[in-house]
Amino acid sequence: MVKNNSHTTGLPVRPLIALGISLVICSLIGGYQAFINSLPDREVTEFITTAAKGDYAVEITLSFDTRGDAFDPTSLLVRLDGQTVLEKYEVVKAGTPVKIHPVPDLKVGINEFFIQVGTAETPAVPELDGEVDDPFAAAGFGDATEDAGEFNNTDQGNSPQQNEVVGVAKAVRVRIFDGDEVLVEKTVWSEPGETISSTVVVDIPENDQMPKTSTHDHSGHNH
Repeated sequence: MVKNNSHTTGLPVRPLIALGISLVICSLIGGYQAFINSLPDREVTEFITTAAKGDYAVEITLSFDTRGDAFDPTSLLVRLDGQTVLEKYEVVKAGTPVKIHPVPDLKVGINEFFIQVGTAETPAVPELDGEVDDPFAAAGFGDATEDAGEFNNTDQGNSPQQNEVVGVAKAVRVRIFDGDEVLVEKTVWSEPGETISSTVVVDIPENDQMPKTSTHDHSGHNH
């Protein structure tokens, strides 16, 4: 009996499987792309800032001579929403308003001012006979001795420590104008030896009217 050793040659299986997988992958990719293209377009939200219309000015008045120190030589710093609009290194005298006019980059809505004032001590100057100027009165904060009467009646016969010099609190007044109208007024106080820094927030409404005519003197702005 003769055995038949011939083998039937079949189709290659592995190439067919690879081809099938490739077709499936291409079909999936094409289907996903068609699905993405069928989605509606996304609406992109844009935050548009509107410049404020008006005759805006910032006025800063000090009750003391401001100056920097060895660590920070800045005597006066004003920032608007993180951007520096005024920076001084020289001494700013008490009672002399520092004005910023016009105020750049004010927008409709919330505007945040950051104020920092150097409070390094002024070199001691011998006092002369006669009347001594009151820095608070000169700066427009009123007479500092008005409320001092009750403290002047304290017992003078106590320990000599009462004759020690006591530090004077310091104040900064910030006013923001639109023409002649005061939008915001804030006075910041510091304890003796402490630096002064504060934020002042002004909310400017949308206004399509013409800018206000100002009679407030902004001609002496110092920036």
